Amino acid sequence: MGWLSLRGHALRVRDWVVAGGVALALTACGGGTEPGPFVQKRQASAAEAPNPTLGDGPFQTVLQPVPPQVGTGGGGAATTLTLHYQRSDGNTAGWQVHSWGAAADPGWNQGHNPVGQDGFGAVYELPLVAGSGSVGYLFHKGDDKDHGGADQSWTLQPGKNEIWRRQGDASTYTSPPAGPGQPPDLHTVRVHYKRLDGAYSAWGLHLWPWNGMDVARLPAGLAINQWNAAVGFEQMPGYAAGSGELVFDIPVLNPRQDASREALEFIIHGKAPNENDKDGRPDNIRVAYAGLRAVEGVASIWLVQGDATVYLAPPDLRRVSSTDARAYWLDPQRIQWPAHDGRGTVKIHYSARGQLVVVKDEPVRGSDASVALEPDTSALPQPLAERFGWIGAGARFRLPDAILPSLWIGLQGQLLIVEEDDQGRVQNATSLQTPGALDALYAPAGELNDLGAQVSAEGARWRLWAPTAQRVTVYVYPSAGAPASQAIEARFDPATGSWVASATGDLRGQFYRYGVELFVRGVGLVRNLVTDPYSVSLSADGRRSALVDLADARTQPPGWAGVKPPQTVAAATDMSIYELHVRDFSASDASVPAALRGKFAAFGERSSAGMKHLKALADAGLTDVHLLPVYDFSSVPETGCSTPSPAGGAADETQQALVAATQGSDCFNWGYDPQHFNAPEGSYSSDANDPFARVREFRTLVQGLHQVGLRVGMDVVFNHTSASGQNERSVLDRIVPGYYHRLNAEGGIERSTCCENTATEHLMMAKLMSDSVLLWAREYQISSFRFDLMGHQPLAAMAVIRARLKAELGREVQLLGEGWNFGEVADNRRFVQASQLNLAGSGIGSFNDRLRDAVRGSSFGEGNSFVGNQGFVNGAFYDPNPQGGGKTRGDLLWAGDLIKAGLAGSVRSYELQTHWDAQQRLDQLGNQVVGYVAEPGEVINYVENHDNHTLFDLNAFRLPPGTSRGDRARVQILAAALNTFAQGVPYFHAGVDTLRSKSLDRNSYDAGDWFNRLDWSYADNFFATGLPLKGENQANWAVARPLLQDAGIKPTPAEIAWTRDAFRDLLKIRASTTLLRLRTAADIRERLRFHNTGSGQVATVIAASIDGSAYPGARYAELLYFVNVDKQPQQLQLDAFKGKQLQLHPVQQAASAADARVRQEARFDTASGRFTLPARSAVVFVRH
Repeated sequence: MGWLSLRGHALRVRDWVVAGGVALALTACGGGTEPGPFVQKRQASAAEAPNPTLGDGPFQTVLQPVPPQVGTGGGGAATTLTLHYQRSDGNTAGWQVHSWGAAADPGWNQGHNPVGQDGFGAVYELPLVAGSGSVGYLFHKGDDKDHGGADQSWTLQPGKNEIWRRQGDASTYTSPPAGPGQPPDLHTVRVHYKRLDGAYSAWGLHLWPWNGMDVARLPAGLAINQWNAAVGFEQMPGYAAGSGELVFDIPVLNPRQDASREALEFIIHGKAPNENDKDGRPDNIRVAYAGLRAVEGVASIWLVQGDATVYLAPPDLRRVSSTDARAYWLDPQRIQWPAHDGRGTVKIHYSARGQLVVVKDEPVRGSDASVALEPDTSALPQPLAERFGWIGAGARFRLPDAILPSLWIGLQGQLLIVEEDDQGRVQNATSLQTPGALDALYAPAGELNDLGAQVSAEGARWRLWAPTAQRVTVYVYPSAGAPASQAIEARFDPATGSWVASATGDLRGQFYRYGVELFVRGVGLVRNLVTDPYSVSLSADGRRSALVDLADARTQPPGWAGVKPPQTVAAATDMSIYELHVRDFSASDASVPAALRGKFAAFGERSSAGMKHLKALADAGLTDVHLLPVYDFSSVPETGCSTPSPAGGAADETQQALVAATQGSDCFNWGYDPQHFNAPEGSYSSDANDPFARVREFRTLVQGLHQVGLRVGMDVVFNHTSASGQNERSVLDRIVPGYYHRLNAEGGIERSTCCENTATEHLMMAKLMSDSVLLWAREYQISSFRFDLMGHQPLAAMAVIRARLKAELGREVQLLGEGWNFGEVADNRRFVQASQLNLAGSGIGSFNDRLRDAVRGSSFGEGNSFVGNQGFVNGAFYDPNPQGGGKTRGDLLWAGDLIKAGLAGSVRSYELQTHWDAQQRLDQLGNQVVGYVAEPGEVINYVENHDNHTLFDLNAFRLPPGTSRGDRARVQILAAALNTFAQGVPYFHAGVDTLRSKSLDRNSYDAGDWFNRLDWSYADNFFATGLPLKGENQANWAVARPLLQDAGIKPTPAEIAWTRDAFRDLLKIRASTTLLRLRTAADIRERLRFHNTGSGQVATVIAASIDGSAYPGARYAELLYFVNVDKQPQQLQLDAFKGKQLQLHPVQQAASAADARVRQEARFDTASGRFTLPARSAVVFVRH
């Protein structure tokens, strides 16, 4: 098999796996000779017939736990860690330690409390989960963090570890640091610096004269304080390159002579072109003199690549753990071990039953086999270099060719990579992250089209991808609550890593689970009873998967066979989207039968007030309803949930207290906590235990919306799951542990999204996402998808989905999402993200936060600063509230420029005259690039969505006290008008057209029905229904309370009805002409012009014209729109329009137009080119 070492690509691996499949399958069953050292030691029960009663057991059964990782007696005392913490004011009350890594993670809201106090400060004993490795920790009091919020770390030494830390001091002391008044007699700091990658020549020092150095003692001519010219280590006094480190001296001004000299500071950073890469910490390396021990004026410190700790003694960098995973299996043959210098003998140790014991300075115990690895200094193939370029520096190793045929067996057991000394004693050890190897080894799995259960009247067939499992059994249940009636042994397919089982007979409507026996890091050999990731239906609360054929008549409402999406969208810019939550839509609608309120089936009630509202929007020009999550999520009990109905005054705390008390049992959640991606949510079904009902009723929803002329879009969340590990709600991680989730450098799950981040860069997680989207589009006629936190997904994976949908369905399915750039994937660190700046030219849309914030001010901040952050429509500069006085005319003009950019579709190539009289392309405007899309269909414009405050509530905070109810309604419509007139795709939150309020709640995801109500009778907008939930909003209670008590803010039914009708008029105007839906960037460049620009403009008026000559669907030769946000009427004289015959748009001319002010007061004088614009109005003129 030596040839395999030259064939690392997936295609070649596929050839090998398929060719070797028969032989491997035979050896797994006990026939022949094992092709390598890995031996499958299955349990005795493996040879027994499958037992149905096991399917009725607990969700997790530990068949053999991992042994304690303790020595045989020669390893010394148990390892402990004691932290001493001192604050400058002596008050450590409330300060806790948050820890992770080799120490137990207590959860952020709990934390480790001190066990006592000593003369230095608080004393903490951190409970350890490993006897070696790195402990990460933070000192915090609530959300206040010491040390600038930077992660702190300590590498455990055998036995007792005791360290001392001081507030704001980056140094870690191994003995109590000297107090004030006792500075050391010190003239030189000797730095021992270890780089694990050995790349010392690419790094250097940044030094400056006021950093504590004695500049006079530096070598003559040494240039310092030049960021782009780092000082080479070899230029420093005392330089010496030793074994595994280098040493240099920094001369310092003696603190004994001046007590104000407290520390030396410097930076280690990259040389050109990587000057901004800092090693070890984002800020300066600070060496506090108080902790140093000087010998003849020289004190030594030790620094390690990537480690923020300033060590005062040579650190023991050896890390031994069987519970973390700090090494990466890149492909079947290559392994990279970050933070390892490649010394010693490195082996892979294997235990089929998870019985490995690794203790520092002792031999490995419990190993069934071991394989010595070979150092690999060759260049990585380009695909691997691109995929794993983000991994930290260290050593790379290679498996011998002879091992590869049995690798699949090894991956089904426990594997540790271990460095041993020449006596076979453990020096370093960790588990491996295996997705790279699994993706390459089982590449053919990416082509499977039958994952999950296939069922018919004749029988059922299952396929589960579980390449690391040792055994898989399918348990079948006659009903949702019945015991298992069958246990069917699955067989392993070594070509794809999947397990296949089948049964005869009509099992439709029955349920199943998998019994997956596998090794789980840190737990042992377990049997997990787990549902199917490809479930299309379920029992209540997702406890059992259902055997359902989506073509079964029981899954279809009458007439479903002919249901197709309305043909209202010829191009992406034709879309106009209304974002809606299933439960919000009907939970409070008395016109819906009580049993259907809050359910999918409510959308089938054509005569309900809610459906009449949606039909009226469709008639006005709305094209799409986007549903917040409708897949199976974890946060709502699917049977027996409650709906509290609190009582209280406008600004009372009682309502939010009752809602908070019932959060775990009530019927409401947004649903951004996916459990099963392919099955409809059971709490929206009439019977969560009827596997046909949830499918049929969701199709009823789709059918009902189609019947009123609306396409259906789905909000999908593939960036995280609701649970991971061995949690009962965990699905993916209990089938292939460590594969479906994105792991950090320690092997823990990343949670930057809020929850358990998924790894859509891995083959089978990307496939699950793609398969799921295709299923919803094909089986439920979904027309578009909104991807939550899409920037956490690879652009390549999104492009595959888009192309696949078009190819397999023969129709365009629009994709859009949140292109935010943050977390462990930020700035394309792990892959090219599907984030805003990368999406140009992709045909995929992203949300436009520039337009949003310019229109109504940012959503972020607290208290008075939040209130003062007014935007263009709610008073910045021209109508300041008591906290908004800091806004200038320049701020208002800049907001206007940002809005103009948004009105131009945010296309990169559009040129705009700025308020400082420059002509600039939008991709060159602003620190955060304003123009970032290639085509208008790639921008999603919005001023409000489910996140953060509603627009009405933001305006309640920001409009000045005394603003009339009528003006509040007008401001709402001004924001909606800017959103509607903007080129691109307008996106509206349900209730923006009815002045919807959540009683000032900024994040109502779990705020119950009470704070999420909609009223389709238009009698109430639910403002002033109590203070919003304390947990999310308490910081704003002080400013919220008087607003809720102000009876002049809450609208009457008259203002709600006016806003409803004015919004529909906006939709009618947009639908009337393609000029507000231009197809391409070229169209926008050629046809859209802004007026009233530059430094002399009227700052409160946006004015634009669009040329309609010879443009398909334009209907008008020219269209002009004006948005005057001022409280006063304004006049603009535009000479370009002298002599032209312009009139109000027919919608605004009509006697039925909602805004009588526009009809009565807006004027155009053709002789002078003068436009008269009423106060707080959006006006559209057209020329035929």
